[in-house]
Amino acid sequence: MTMRVEIERLRNEHRRLLSLAGHLGRHVAGAFPHDAKARDDFNAVRTRFRTELIAHLKREDWVLYPSLLASGDRQLTDTAQNYVDEMGHISEAFANYSRQWLPDAIAADWAGYCAATKGILEALAARIEREDAGLYPLALTVEAVNAQGGRPGGSPDTGATAQPSAF
Repeated sequence: MTMRVEIERLRNEHRRLLSLAGHLGRHVAGAFPHDAKARDDFNAVRTRFRTELIAHLKREDWVLYPSLLASGDRQLTDTAQNYVDEMGHISEAFANYSRQWLPDAIAADWAGYCAATKGILEALAARIEREDAGLYPLALTVEAVNAQGGRPGGSPDTGATAQPSAF
């Protein structure tokens, strides 16, 4: 699979995650879902969001980042390494959030759950924006230039790397 195809797949996942995040965000902007239908919808969104986010993080960790780290382009490998270093924090933060906010804990502290969820959703949106606007275009540029037998900027080190963000 080419880098272009893999990145398009990841961008599609980003769009689905942002859509699910929007749906989850609407839930946490309201009152605790007391009726069975609302609670079922809320739990379905939470489950789908968690499942898709974990799958996406694994795909990045197992497919995208190893390819970027092996690219041979210093800017891309440095940038990818920054994202890899940051990824552990994201995965760990989301794992802690998931362990903490089980159904009984959510029912007992709806306001706390809503605040924690809003923080996770904001961090995810910022991360997706950084990947879509910075990392993915850089990877595609390096792939295109390497396919033509050259390097971006004509040198092994072509610029600054992305800075990790807090999650």
